Amino acid sequence: MTIPPANLGVAPELSLRYDPEQLAKQYRGRWDLVVRRLFQLITPFLGLLAWVFWDRWRGVELKNRPKHAARLREILTELGPTAIKIGQALSTRPDLVSPLFLEELAKLQDELPPFDNAIAFALIESEIGKPVDKIFREISPEPIAAASLGQVYQAYLHSGEKVAVKVQRPDLIGRISLDMYIVRSLAAWAKRTFRRIRSDLVGIVDEFAGRLYEEMDYTQEGRNAERFLALYRHPSIYAPKIYWEYT
Repeated sequence: MTIPPANLGVAPELSLRYDPEQLAKQYRGRWDLVVRRLFQLITPFLGLLAWVFWDRWRGVELKNRPKHAARLREILTELGPTAIKIGQALSTRPDLVSPLFLEELAKLQDELPPFDNAIAFALIESEIGKPVDKIFREISPEPIAAASLGQVYQAYLHSGEKVAVKVQRPDLIGRISLDMYIVRSLAAWAKRTFRRIRSDLVGIVDEFAGRLYEEMDYTQEGRNAERFLALYRHPSIYAPKIYWEYT
């Protein structure tokens, strides 16, 4: 079962579809938001870079490289869903990332901290319109898993069915929209500024963002699960049943 949070500060037409032109209209001129977030994104990486150069100057860079890799993972985790998704993508690219860093980035796949239970339960109640104890006979007090976009609880409906309750992180769409606007703007600037860059950076960002927005559409995920079952019915194949009245 999937339960997305309320839309917080994002135009409805942006909620489930990536539209770079609409993002530009929304954030162009909002320098207060953009500059503050850009500062949040850049500052920790500058700190890590300074640490690496300092260790290189002292001749201990190789010794401390595991710490550098762990710090990179921590930075991506702290920066939120967009950065985590980028880290997850890099964790599958041994052609771009050294093995030591790959090992740390791979932890972003299944070792992420959950967000506060009180917020998660409040989101469930606001979406369904009922108190949690009226929706479920029982629900786990803590999430059984946490990922970049949400976390999962185990619960039982009052009718007895055992279900998984998937709750998106709060203001997920708003946070990712701002980040993707900034990343796309930086990609366009780099493409204009550095002639040696031959790759279509903006196109790469757009493809990444498009897939990320699709992943945030939990309703589409539910429809895909049902379509998958209809196409591949077999005793050894399973996809979860979607309880739409609780979604």
